[in-house]
Amino acid sequence: MKEEWTKQLQSGDAQALEAIIDRYTGYVYTIVRNFSRGKLTPEDMEEITSDVFLRLWQSRARLQEDAPLSPYLAAIARNSINNRFRAMRKNPPVRQSFEDLTLADSKDLCAEAEHMEMISGLYASLNQLPHPEQEIVIRFYFYGEKPRKLQRHWI
Repeated sequence: MKEEWTKQLQSGDAQALEAIIDRYTGYVYTIVRNFSRGKLTPEDMEEITSDVFLRLWQSRARLQEDAPLSPYLAAIARNSINNRFRAMRKNPPVRQSFEDLTLADSKDLCAEAEHMEMISGLYASLNQLPHPEQEIVIRFYFYGEKPRKLQRHWI
C-alpha cells in the first residue's frame, strides 16, 4: 500500500497525502522533537511537522516510486529545523543522522576512504536485517526514538 501512496501522490491525489499524514505524523514529529533538542516550543514543532507534509506535497513530482518515504520525510524535517533556527538567527543543534553519514566532506583521501569503508560496512550490516528491524535500529540509534515508542509502533 505504501508504494501506491507515492504513485497516487505524484498524480496529485490528496487522499494519498492524508494517508501519509496519518501514517507518518508521529514519526516526523519525533524527528523534529529529537533534532531540535528542546530548543523549540511545542507550537514550533507542530508547525514544522505540518510544513514537512506541505513540502512533500510540493515536491511530489520528484519522488522515486521505489524509494521509501521515511528517509525522505526525515530529510525534509531536518532541513526544516535548520531553516527555522536560521530564521531565528540561532545555530541549529548538531546531531548526525543516518543519512548524513553517507555525505563525506573531508578533503583527506585516507579519512574519506575510511569513512566510505565504515559506511559500506554499516549498509551491509543493516541490509542483512529484515525491514522492520532495520528501521528500528535506524530510528533508535540515529533519531533517538525511545524503545517504548518503538515497541508500540512495531508490535
